[in-house]
Amino acid sequence: MLKDAQEVEVSPFLIDRTEVTRLAYQRFLVETGYRPPHVDEPWAAEGWNWAGTDFPPGTGEHPVVLVSAYDAAEYCAWRGARLPTEAEWQLAVLGPGAGRRYPWGADYDASRLNHGKLEQPNFDDSDGFLTTAPVGSFPQGATPEGLLDGFGNAWEWTADQRFEGWAYTEPALGQGPRKDPHNPPPGLYVAVRGGSYFFDLEPNPLGERHAFLPEIRRKTSGFRCAADAGAGG
Repeated sequence: MLKDAQEVEVSPFLIDRTEVTRLAYQRFLVETGYRPPHVDEPWAAEGWNWAGTDFPPGTGEHPVVLVSAYDAAEYCAWRGARLPTEAEWQLAVLGPGAGRRYPWGADYDASRLNHGKLEQPNFDDSDGFLTTAPVGSFPQGATPEGLLDGFGNAWEWTADQRFEGWAYTEPALGQGPRKDPHNPPPGLYVAVRGGSYFFDLEPNPLGERHAFLPEIRRKTSGFRCAADAGAGG
C-alpha cells in the first residue's frame, strides 16, 4: 500500500463506459464552433490534426486526443457532465478498498489493453494497434462492471490538480474517511490516469498515475466524462 494512502468515501456517480470518441467530439464542435484538435507541430500534421470539424479519416471511433484539460472540461459541460475526480476514476477502474492492480484483476495480460513498450521509441503494434485503437477494442480488459479501456489507449484527464500526497486534498484530512476528495484548480499540473498506447504498464502498473500541464494537447491524452448520479450527461 502507498505510504500516503487514505480511506475515502465517494458519493454515487455515473461515468462513461468508454473514452470519448472523435465522432462524439465532432458533434460538440459542429454545435458549438469550439476550437478543433490541432497542434502547430510537424508531427501533428501526420495523421493527428483535424481539418476543421473533420477528424483524420477512419478514426471516428478512436478516442479523441490533442485535447487539453480545458477542452475536455468544456466538452463534458456541453453534455451536462464533468470530468471525473481522481477518486471517482480510481473507484470505477480499479475497484473499492485495496482495489485491483489492473482493471480486470491482479495479473498483467498484454492482450487486454492497447499498450506501448518500455524500449524507445515506445510504439508497439503487437496488440494490433501502433497508436490509438477504436474504443472498446479490448473487451477482455473490461472491469467487472463493464468499463472499457481503463488502462491503455489514451491517458485520461481528471478534474483534479496533481499533488504528490493527499495532504492538500479537499476536504482536509480529519477523523475517519474523507468524503468526495477533490483537488480543484488552480494548479500547475492536472492528474491523468490509465496510461496510453505509448506506455508500458507491465513493469510499473502504478505508473498509470501521472501529471500533465493542463494546457498541453498531446497525441496520447483523451478523457471520459462523469456526472453525479441522477444528473444529466
